[in-house]
Amino acid sequence: MSGVSTQTQVAPASQGVSWRSIAASIGMMPLLLLALIVLFGLLEPRFVSEANLFNLTRQSTYLIIVCVAQFLILITGGIDLSVGSNVALVSVVTATVMKYMLGIDPEAVSWAVTVAIVSGVLTGAGVGLFNGLGVALFRVTPFVMTLGSLSIASGLALYISGGYSISGLPEQFGNVLAYDSVYGIPVPILYAAIIVVLTYILLSWTRFGRYFYAIGSNFRAARLSGVRTSLNQVFAYVVAGTIVGIGGVLLTARTESGEATLGGTDLILNSIAACLIAGVSLTGGRGLLRNVVMGAIFITALSNGMNLLRVNSYLQTIIIGAVLVIAIAVDQMRDSNRNR
Repeated sequence: MSGVSTQTQVAPASQGVSWRSIAASIGMMPLLLLALIVLFGLLEPRFVSEANLFNLTRQSTYLIIVCVAQFLILITGGIDLSVGSNVALVSVVTATVMKYMLGIDPEAVSWAVTVAIVSGVLTGAGVGLFNGLGVALFRVTPFVMTLGSLSIASGLALYISGGYSISGLPEQFGNVLAYDSVYGIPVPILYAAIIVVLTYILLSWTRFGRYFYAIGSNFRAARLSGVRTSLNQVFAYVVAGTIVGIGGVLLTARTESGEATLGGTDLILNSIAACLIAGVSLTGGRGLLRNVVMGAIFITALSNGMNLLRVNSYLQTIIIGAVLVIAIAVDQMRDSNRNR
């Protein structure tokens, strides 16, 4: 679609390959990530140890999954403030269903785990559907709609759990989704990789992906061009909610309990910061999935490095908030320069 705005344009072959074209194609994200690794490597040698880098990769998988969902919403011109509460609700629903099923038949562990996983993912998709219907059909602004969902999902998670941790989940649940490995690769990394690949296919090889960019670039033009904007907006939120649901189930397996505070505000802040650092526009229509993955690794590496340097946790929140403000300022300047 001609109206689609992406950052994947390649310089004509007749002009040859220049460093400027290479830099424009790759973007600043790889350089920022490399600079961060070098900086923390110099300040704290343990940061670049094999064990820490492996741990960092494993830690980043959960943020990558949530960032992919946030990215899908941002490129349509929206924003999702409910990702953290959605994860909490998914976690509580997954654990509650699993405990209920095991209460009926304690021997049917596989069946209970399967039903609980499906229930958790569907819960995430349901929150996404709720957001999508509010934004697309009732024209509630994404900020207000997802802010309301944040409160509703958080309240439901606390109501269902009573504010207590739901523990006693079967060992197989944690092993299959969090602690097992395939050829030495931890399963959470494999799950994250599958989600990234499927999202890449959706955005690059299907009309839905092109429509997401078109809607974010120019909503009115997309609608006048025949794009069913409302349907595609709902679809984007449902897909994003499903991905958050998968992330919530994986995090529940990692903690081996249902937690009403599992996502929290950190997940909202970090997912938005990672996307903006990666060059995703707040106004929609622009951004690259590979940079979002690196943005999530950047935020995780920043937290990991500050932990190794024993930076106060309150100060860490301030620093990540400052990074978010800088990323938004850069995004605004970039838009201003483009509109001149």
